[in-house]
Amino acid sequence: MVLTAVQRQQQVVSGDGTHYYLYSFTYLPGQTDIIPAVGDWLDILSLSNANYASCLYIALNNGQPFPASYLPVRSPFYMIRVYNGCTATVSGTFIIGRELFQPAKINVALPATMNVDIQYPLDSSNRVITGIYYPLDSSNNVNVDTQLKAGYANYMNVTILNAQAITSNGSSSNIDIGGYPYVFVFIYVSAVSGTSPSLNVYLNAYDEVSGQSVSIASVTNITSTGTYYISASGLAARYVNVSWTVSGTSPSFTTTITLKAKW
Repeated sequence: MVLTAVQRQQQVVSGDGTHYYLYSFTYLPGQTDIIPAVGDWLDILSLSNANYASCLYIALNNGQPFPASYLPVRSPFYMIRVYNGCTATVSGTFIIGRELFQPAKINVALPATMNVDIQYPLDSSNRVITGIYYPLDSSNNVNVDTQLKAGYANYMNVTILNAQAITSNGSSSNIDIGGYPYVFVFIYVSAVSGTSPSLNVYLNAYDEVSGQSVSIASVTNITSTGTYYISASGLAARYVNVSWTVSGTSPSFTTTITLKAKW
């Protein structure tokens, strides 16, 4: 009679919390067996003949077979497949191990108020110094210089028009603001002429895939001299441009437009 896997397993628990099973076996030449055992490591405790270790083949789960001479192995498994490739009957004992460590519980009484004895670094008022010394600004606030390390200065200024007369619709070229989430457009109109002149100025996001621009902010119906502005923040676009339209009879707006960006 061939014993089942459950009948042939004897559980042992060692002092360090390692659980393992002693699994005895006897296989005739050419015999195969499937052992539905769960373990984390496998070893041979005994073998009827040491030479049989090279012809007794083992596979964990559905993996590749290997000779018993390769044992011990550490690999989680739920099934052991065995094949006796020897010309004689092989008997012995497997060790099927489980790493189920259960450390002893430690009872620690915590006081209602925790006194943490921090000796260093402390400032003159005995407050903990975090040890962040650079980069700091004049108020000892940490400067986030990620953009600077990526090659972006902390401020960008682009002149689009400088005291130039706007008499027809137009736009600037695309401006790379990929590293700057805050954009401000300064518009200064120093002279206006024409009949019922009107000026609209737009800040546009440019899509490099479609090649199209879309207005994201604007100042419209400018009819007199003065200072105007457009602002935007949290921009996900890499490129923007500024465009303008005029209406009226012979309109002319002497205008300075600058774009400023910062992170």
